[in-house]
Amino acid sequence: TGFPFVDANMRELNATGFMSNRGRQNVASFLALDLNQDWRYGAEWFEHKLLDYDIYSNWVSWCMAAGMTGGRVNKFNVVKQAKDYDPEGEYVKLWCPELKDVPKEYIFEPWKMSKDAQERAGCRIGVDYPERVKEMKVFQPRTDRPKKDKKKKEKYKGGFYKTIG
Repeated sequence: TGFPFVDANMRELNATGFMSNRGRQNVASFLALDLNQDWRYGAEWFEHKLLDYDIYSNWVSWCMAAGMTGGRVNKFNVVKQAKDYDPEGEYVKLWCPELKDVPKEYIFEPWKMSKDAQERAGCRIGVDYPERVKEMKVFQPRTDRPKKDKKKKEKYKGGFYKTIG
């Protein structure tokens, strides 16, 4: 995928038949919500690969990860999750050995390395390690707008509403 935390988890699954719960949640969120793929493909793949496969927990977990249950949708930021749960990049480097010499500050986002840094690390993006399958976008609040007076009524699509609070 070009996202080291996802790739490491999938490589571990392929090699061992195991993936941690954290990895399962991240991979499911990535496939269903970031790549907008049918969650059933992921559930079927896990059914085929997992040694500890359980029909109920697998299919329900994938359904939940895709936001199909009507409850809260847990969309994981796979880069943030990697930084939180693999802060030194040891897990990623174990399963993605082509990233073993990538500096810590780039281990979860190797696409941010300059061409020179890629050469020094012996890991050229698109050659030794894949390009990202998708550029991720995360919500960031706008900071360029002037602050509004919360007590004023604001016009919205021809109507008015009052800001409460």
